[in-house]
Amino acid sequence: MRKQISLPIALLITLGIMGWSACKKSDFDNLELDDHTAEYAFPLFTTELLLKDLLFNLQSDSLSDDTVFVNPDNTITLFYSGDVAQKPASDIFNFLNNTLPIVITDTAIFSPLNSPDGVTIRQADILSGTIGFYILNNTPDTLHGYFEIPQLALLGISLRQPFVVAPGNFFLSDTIPLNGYHLETSGNSLSVKYFAYKPNGERIKVPDFPIAATNALKFTYVEGYWGFQWYKLTRDTIEIDINQSELKGDLKVRNPKVTMRINNSWGFPTRGQIKFLSFIGQNDEEIPLVSTVFEHDSFDYVDFNYPSWALNEVGQTKYTDISLDASNSNIADIFNSQPKRLIYEVDGISNANNDLNLVGFITDKSVIALQIRVEFVLEGAVRNFGAEQTLNLDFGEFGSLDSAGVEEVEFKLVTENGTPITSNAQIFFRDEAGNAIDSLFSDGPRDIIRSAPVNSEGVASGTTRTEEFITMDSARFDKIRTAKDAFLKVYFTTANNGDTFVKLLATDKIVIKMGAKVKKRL
Repeated sequence: MRKQISLPIALLITLGIMGWSACKKSDFDNLELDDHTAEYAFPLFTTELLLKDLLFNLQSDSLSDDTVFVNPDNTITLFYSGDVAQKPASDIFNFLNNTLPIVITDTAIFSPLNSPDGVTIRQADILSGTIGFYILNNTPDTLHGYFEIPQLALLGISLRQPFVVAPGNFFLSDTIPLNGYHLETSGNSLSVKYFAYKPNGERIKVPDFPIAATNALKFTYVEGYWGFQWYKLTRDTIEIDINQSELKGDLKVRNPKVTMRINNSWGFPTRGQIKFLSFIGQNDEEIPLVSTVFEHDSFDYVDFNYPSWALNEVGQTKYTDISLDASNSNIADIFNSQPKRLIYEVDGISNANNDLNLVGFITDKSVIALQIRVEFVLEGAVRNFGAEQTLNLDFGEFGSLDSAGVEEVEFKLVTENGTPITSNAQIFFRDEAGNAIDSLFSDGPRDIIRSAPVNSEGVASGTTRTEEFITMDSARFDKIRTAKDAFLKVYFTTANNGDTFVKLLATDKIVIKMGAKVKKRL
C-alpha cells in the first residue's frame, strides 16, 4: 500500500522492515545544546516479529502452491508442491473421433469398431457426435424401409432411420445426434441393418451398397478389455523453486523428502515406466536420481493404483505415493547441490500382467496426474542466502523540505534477536528509471541482525542484542529524498557462519527498536 509517510518511517522501510506491525511512537524531547544548534532525540518504534510470520511473508512473494505448517514441537515444515503433468485418457485412447463410413454390403453386417490397439469395447455411453445414412435406388420401384443399429439405443429404444426413395434417386438422411445414446456390443463390432421393401412388401437387397457414416464420436464412458500396450505418458521439465525465486547461496539441508503422487482415474492397471529421471545442477550437470523404491526389471517402474470396475469404483480416483528420502535415495545429496530443474520421462503400460479376464473402463474425465511435493523441516545450514526486493518510497513533506538547516541525521537501530539467523543487508535508492542514486550504508552491507546463541540441538538458546548507528548529512539526504523506490538486498546466514545445522521454530522472535537524533541549526 502506498501512502504519505514522514521521513523516519520512510527510512524505516528502506531498512527492510517490510510491513512489520506493532510500531509505537512517542513525542520527542527537545534538548537545547547551545545558541545555534539543537538535537532532537526521539524513539520511532518497537516491533516484535515472530519467525513464522517472516517465513509466510518470504514465501508469498514467489511460491504459489507452498504451505508452512507449524508442528506440535514448534518446528516448522515447508511443503512445496505443484502439478507435474496431467494426461487425459482421451489423449491416448481415441475412439471413432473421425468420420467412419460403414459400407453395408448386405442387408445385415457387423462392422468392426475402430478401437485403439489392445482395446475391445463391450459398452459405451456417447457424449456427442452424429450418424447419417445413404441409399441409392437403382430399381424400377419406389422403395421404402428403414436402417437399424440394434446396439445403439436411446432410453432403451434402438436407433432406427426410415426412408422412402423413388426409382433412380437416392436418399440421404439428416445427421442424427448421438448424444445420450448407449452402445452395447459382444464382439467389438457394430451391427448395421437395412430393410428395403417394394410396394408389394417384398424385401430386397439393393444393387448399390448403402452407407452409414459416423462423425466426431466422443464418449463419456467406455468399458471393455484393455490388453498389454505401451504408450507415451509424458516427458517434461520442472523448474525447481523450493525457496523464494530470487534466493541464491550455499544451502545445506538435512533429511529432505520428496513425494511423487500419482492421481489415477483410469479404470485399468497401468504401469509407469520411468525412462528418465534426473536433476540438472547449477552448472547444467546431470544428477541422476537413484532409488530403491522402484521395481527393476531391466527398467525402473511403478504400478499405479487404479479404480476397479469389478469393485464398482467408476468415477473414483486412486492415489499412489512414492516417497524419496535419504534412506532410499540420493535425494539429500541432490538437494544439497541446489538443482535448478528436474527432467523426467514416463511411459505407460496397460495390463502389464496380461490378465485375459480384465474388464476396464475410462470416462471422459479419466486422467493420470503426476504431482511432486518437496517437504523440509526448516532445519539446516544457510550461508549467504540472498533475496532481492523493491520497496516503494514516498518521503511526503520531506521530499520538498528545505534541508539547509539540517546538519546531520543519525538513526539508532537496536535488535534483540532470538533466532539462529544473521542478516547482512544493503539498500540502494533508485530513481524513476531504476538507476541507483545512493546506498544506505556507504561502506557496504552490514549485519543488522545477528544470530542468537544455539544449543547442541540447533535451537536458539538466548538473545543477541546489537546496536547500529547510521548517519546522514544534508547533502546525502538531498540526493536520496528524490528516490522513487529502494532496492533491498539481504543475505541470510545461520549461526556460526552457516557451519551449524539449526532448527527454526515458530516461536523464535526478533525485537527491533529504532530511534532518531536530528541535529539542526537554529
